[in-house]
Amino acid sequence: MILEIEYINNLTSDIWEMKLNGDFPFNNVQAGQFINIRIKDSYDHLLRRPISIAEANTDMQSLTIVFRVVGQGTKWLSQRQKGDKLDVMGPLGVGFPLPDYNRKVLIVGGGVGVPPLYQLAVDVSKYTKNVHILLGFRNARECFWQEKFADKGELVIATEDGSRGVRGFVTDALKAYKSYWDYVYACGPRPMLKALKQYFQGQDVKGYVSLEERMACGVGACYGCVCSSEDRGENFRICKEGPVFPWGEVDI
Repeated sequence: MILEIEYINNLTSDIWEMKLNGDFPFNNVQAGQFINIRIKDSYDHLLRRPISIAEANTDMQSLTIVFRVVGQGTKWLSQRQKGDKLDVMGPLGVGFPLPDYNRKVLIVGGGVGVPPLYQLAVDVSKYTKNVHILLGFRNARECFWQEKFADKGELVIATEDGSRGVRGFVTDALKAYKSYWDYVYACGPRPMLKALKQYFQGQDVKGYVSLEERMACGVGACYGCVCSSEDRGENFRICKEGPVFPWGEVDI
């Protein structure tokens, strides 16, 4: 399908926000799903780029994505302008399951793992008012969307250098909480996800993680983005069976 760029905005030195409009199944989007974007009309970029859906606004009929420039494909994407059109596949993958009503929920994001958690925060806030949101960044210069998240729950920021919020990693910020949660949702670097899983080991909590991996086809055909089950006895395609998994099912 073809979507048109409504606006594009530079959030930090290498992170960009883009809003798209067009004929898209907005009502079918699950938080945690992604789209696959065609890069250029060139043989230089045969593979599409998977970008997480940060927000699917059904009222405005718009889709927001946030991405970091890490190569030529995402650099090209950051150079698009309002009115440009993109060839998009989606929504793809399995998203986050929503909690039962009135449960205590913790949402944890790190770096570019933060954006896909915004739609989750929007959806979860309709089920419960007991929402804690913990976002981790390297420093204050890399922080973004604090105001948007603060509107959906009780927000805590952690930065590695202490330039904003709690000094350290998200697990350091967790130690300050005098609370328990029924659900923990997380997206970010693998070391962060592993540390979270270990932190809550033995506790009665339902945990879900969104895994990031370089994807080729985006629909499960090529087996290029495989992760192992926790017992290493089975392989899962992150683009098809994921990217969201119960953390007890996968080896992080």
